[in-house]
Amino acid sequence: MLVRHQAPTDRALDFPLATLQAEFADMMAQKRVTTRMLEGGTYSMNARYLIGSEAAQVHKSIIEFYFIREGSATLVTGGTIVDKAVRGGVERVVQPGDVVFIPPGVPHAIRDTTGISYLNVHFGGTD
Repeated sequence: MLVRHQAPTDRALDFPLATLQAEFADMMAQKRVTTRMLEGGTYSMNARYLIGSEAAQVHKSIIEFYFIREGSATLVTGGTIVDKAVRGGVERVVQPGDVVFIPPGVPHAIRDTTGISYLNVHFGGTD
């Protein structure tokens, strides 16, 4: 995974809109799904650009926030993971401006998108 910044401990780090827009444009051009914008060990911030679907996942200790930037998709949370997909979960369409909180232990997956970009913030674990 491409990592842009290690988290500083002695100063703040800004991510201006122009920087984020350039990153998402590069991701689309390179067909890269994830760029780790900030790596801090037990916390991180990722820029994500996805077309189609992704395999379902569940984290033991990571807390996640999704900040939807562009596009829309079906997000499925809860239920169980069967054949890399969430079954029996809650489905909803996410779109620009939406913020989603996903606690540890909750299966989740994005599917059915022709293109969605979002910031994904992890904290509380490394799994």
